[in-house]
Amino acid sequence: MKSWEELIPPEDSAREKFSAFLMKKPCTRKQAYEYLSRMKIPNEQISRMMNEAEDSGMIDDSAYARLFADGHLSWGNAKISYELAMRGVSRENIRLALDEIDDEAERACEIAEGWRKSGIEGRKIRTRLISRGFTGRAIDEALKEE
Repeated sequence: MKSWEELIPPEDSAREKFSAFLMKKPCTRKQAYEYLSRMKIPNEQISRMMNEAEDSGMIDDSAYARLFADGHLSWGNAKISYELAMRGVSRENIRLALDEIDDEAERACEIAEGWRKSGIEGRKIRTRLISRGFTGRAIDEALKEE
């Protein structure tokens, strides 16, 4: 009786696992590389698989950045930028993603207004906005209505 390794070549098994990983949720090039590196496969195979995934559109840092920024509108631009950078997204893709979402000050004003309506005082609103990564300018704009 043949073992699994003999029935399915290692490259095919790695490719299947990688495809399943990419189908679960969007990821960046860095995240995909880290996943493949943990599989302990040769670097040339990793490069080939990464290139195939990018060519097919399965890995797209620009699209990932836009989706991420759009999904985190309750965060300030600084926090969104930091999180995207930690995921390996380039500064250019981060800038383009931030350009596509609502103005940071507008988002801060909407959030602050909701907190004000629920009875939270200005000092606590400022602290919360800071912790969410909003800039001082956006926070000042949100709190000037008090």
